[in-house]
Amino acid sequence: MAPCARVRYGLAAALLAFMLAASGLAPAAGLWTENATEALAQAAKEKKDLLIDFTGSDWCGWCIRLDREVFSQPAFVAQAPKQFVFLKIDFPRSTPQSEELKKQNQEWQAKYPVRGYPTIVLADGAGKPYAATGYRAGGAEAYLKHLDEFRKAREKRDAAVAKARSAEGIEKAKLLDQALSALDPALVMTSYGDVIEEIVKLDPENKAGLKTKYAAIALMNQIGSALREKQFDQAISLADEALKSLGDTGQPAQDIGFMKAMALNSKKDKTGAKKALDAALKAAPEGSKAPQIKAVLERFFKDTE
Repeated sequence: MAPCARVRYGLAAALLAFMLAASGLAPAAGLWTENATEALAQAAKEKKDLLIDFTGSDWCGWCIRLDREVFSQPAFVAQAPKQFVFLKIDFPRSTPQSEELKKQNQEWQAKYPVRGYPTIVLADGAGKPYAATGYRAGGAEAYLKHLDEFRKAREKRDAAVAKARSAEGIEKAKLLDQALSALDPALVMTSYGDVIEEIVKLDPENKAGLKTKYAAIALMNQIGSALREKQFDQAISLADEALKSLGDTGQPAQDIGFMKAMALNSKKDKTGAKKALDAALKAAPEGSKAPQIKAVLERFFKDTE
């Protein structure tokens, strides 16, 4: 950057800081806290949601771009604090952190489906997540619209939960199902086990089909956890129990069979993995994973008996 450009940039930054201070807003960096306890307390006090940024601030290129293109932009700094309290859960490589902060960040990452950086989790004031996203091109205003769509999903969740409080039995189960259906399935699997358990109890005879639906989700969550922890024998055992309980046809059977195949393949049991994939395809020939299973069979298991 040329010297004159640096001067212009410095004046612009100073002007922005002044304007934000005059309007009662802090500069972008001041919006964020790394203290989860403080963030939760502030969200509860101000009746706002949490925007949690799981990031690698000093090495992750997409994280740095998200900070530069969205979080530090005037449009975001002016608008987003009206709805959110900002919590940064950082995993730097060079920046020093206290052991207490490292422990907090590891605990918070374990709560949510964080598979890479940046992961942006939106949660209510109690820390219950309702959406997860990441870097998106388009700048601050486009990102604000993106977040607003997620907040509409939370509103649908909350409206259904509010109605469920005065309902009973199957009707309550249906309303809770409606609440969860507004959310990302990955979040439902990892963060709404208590609601899933209640739905299953409210539909004990499966009259609304919800017991089967959420029992399958709960089992898949357990299998997924075993896979992530590389407990492949446990994943296979859970999959077999699930298929025995839920039956070997339909979309849940396909999903579970696919996960079983992943575990078997990780154990280098290629023959067993192919059998599991064949069974998963047979369970739901037109199912959502059928194209993926066919592609995997053709590419990796063509010559496997």
